[in-house]
Amino acid sequence: MVKAIYNFFITLFYIPYLFFVIFRIFIKKEHSSKFKEKVFIQNIKRPDGYLFWFHVASLGELNSVLPFVEFYLKENQKYNVLITTVTLSSYNQFEKIFRNNKRVFHQFLPYDFKPLIKNFISNWRPNIVSFVDSEIWPNFIFEIKKSGIPFILLNARITKKTFDRWMVFKKFAFDTFGSFSLCIASSKDSAGYLELLKVKNIKYFGNIKFCNQTNLIKEKNNDQFKLINNKKGWVALSTHKDEEYFCAKVHKSLKKLEKNLITIIIPRHIHRIKKIYKQLLSLNLKVQIKNENEIVDKNADIILVNYYGSISKYLNYYKNIFIGKSLISSLSKVGGQNPIDAVRMGCKVYHGPFVYNFREIYDYLNKNHLAEEISKDKINDPEDLAYKLVKSLKDNPEKNSHKIDEFKIYSKKIFNNVTLEYDKFIK
Repeated sequence: MVKAIYNFFITLFYIPYLFFVIFRIFIKKEHSSKFKEKVFIQNIKRPDGYLFWFHVASLGELNSVLPFVEFYLKENQKYNVLITTVTLSSYNQFEKIFRNNKRVFHQFLPYDFKPLIKNFISNWRPNIVSFVDSEIWPNFIFEIKKSGIPFILLNARITKKTFDRWMVFKKFAFDTFGSFSLCIASSKDSAGYLELLKVKNIKYFGNIKFCNQTNLIKEKNNDQFKLINNKKGWVALSTHKDEEYFCAKVHKSLKKLEKNLITIIIPRHIHRIKKIYKQLLSLNLKVQIKNENEIVDKNADIILVNYYGSISKYLNYYKNIFIGKSLISSLSKVGGQNPIDAVRMGCKVYHGPFVYNFREIYDYLNKNHLAEEISKDKINDPEDLAYKLVKSLKDNPEKNSHKIDEFKIYSKKIFNNVTLEYDKFIK
């Protein structure tokens, strides 16, 4: 009954969804030609050989599967990979990474409408399917199960709120989650909820975001930084509204103790740059809005980064990192950004208390002194973070190298356990 109601509404909203997607083209949130993959029947020629299909929603999930994509491409020349995404930003990232790779393919995930789904599966005929994180699309799930293709929910993330919603329709929930051949949970809590959802084959090894090994720049030879080689500094990464202002006040406090200082702020959403710039100028700070090929201004207090794909360049220079979306109490149930890349590059991470999306990751990092939390009673006190930073700025950058090695071993263990589970289906 629930399945019939779901399909009724999916069919009813197909035309409104089509117009919604077209509207999003005009506000530059959809691709001007590839949007058709979401809403129209396509005629796509499948590559020869074994085809892995990974479905991810956005950037974070895309990055989390890259180590597995790279691994299987190297393991066998007959292996190909299809990656489906939802957001334009994830497609743009895909293009940067795989533009010249003839064995990796992209399509936007079609609307969860049976004619589109049947067309998609008959076109691609994947040999194994992985939906990543919390991507649950019932019609796709039922159709994949019907086809008999091995089907994995990878890094499955089920929150208490999500679980409670599913339990309103118990039978539908059990049928949906019972369709997976294997669920590899992202956390112990998620594993527990999957068990209550009657999933038969559940594994938990740790969050696969620990395995993220995106290509990181290892050398400090970029001419953009030639004027600030003698400066001490820190980076505020993936910041959200009001966190930039907080970090600028941290800079002012630090400047009392460390005169030769620079602060790099990399906002999560660069469309906010002008607003952030005006806000920071009100603190009487010299702010540079830095575009991609510009040289860092040695006289600036704050460098406000106005482009994507720059993170590793800055993390090579400065090893003390604040990660945003973690000071905002209104985001307490969805807060946090992924700290893995920063830690892998040898950085010490600071974060606020609101890191719900990455709680187990931050617990591990805090326990191993690779990260440190700004407590709830200090989130409006820039002096507290300034005090933590001034001590770290004086530390030897190699101080935690043995802990980074342990971290990499832990990450590799998760990776190996996941690939062993995949091998059971591939071979």
